[in-house]
Amino acid sequence: MAAYLMNRVFVSSLMLSVMIGSLNAQVADIKAICGKAKNQSFCSSYMKSNPKTSGADLPTLANITFGSAQTSASEGFNRIQSLVKAATNPTLKKAYTSCVQHYKSAISSLNDAKQSLASGDGPGLNIKVSAAMEGPTTCEEDMANFKVDTSTMYNSGDFQNICGIVLVISNMM
Repeated sequence: MAAYLMNRVFVSSLMLSVMIGSLNAQVADIKAICGKAKNQSFCSSYMKSNPKTSGADLPTLANITFGSAQTSASEGFNRIQSLVKAATNPTLKKAYTSCVQHYKSAISSLNDAKQSLASGDGPGLNIKVSAAMEGPTTCEEDMANFKVDTSTMYNSGDFQNICGIVLVISNMM
């Protein structure tokens, strides 16, 4: 009987804590975030296209955009990896293989950034997401150095833009 009462008190106090915590959560100012983004129109379109962003607080918005950045990096990695497998031209294969390594590095940086996001470490998140953004940029530079037609490549623009939103949010955390 005493254990039952203790459990009820514990559950009640836990629920009260959750309710108080949710009352303190403020809706993120998406207009302010997009106003600071490098590509403001992309940010606005991204936020409007994702119903989960409406009414989200800053930590939730950080998680949503960060998840999108991870998805975008994985899609880029998979696309370039398939190009490596299909390439018969040695120069193309070498260029694509270089890009695979850069995307692996970006994904690794994002995995490190996940810990900063989970702990609410805005500056750490910013540094690690900035590092992740270098991978696709370096890939594009390598492709230009190899004088390879990039029309078959994965467009890293969305990844860069989504990461840019994460950077803005990290500065607000």
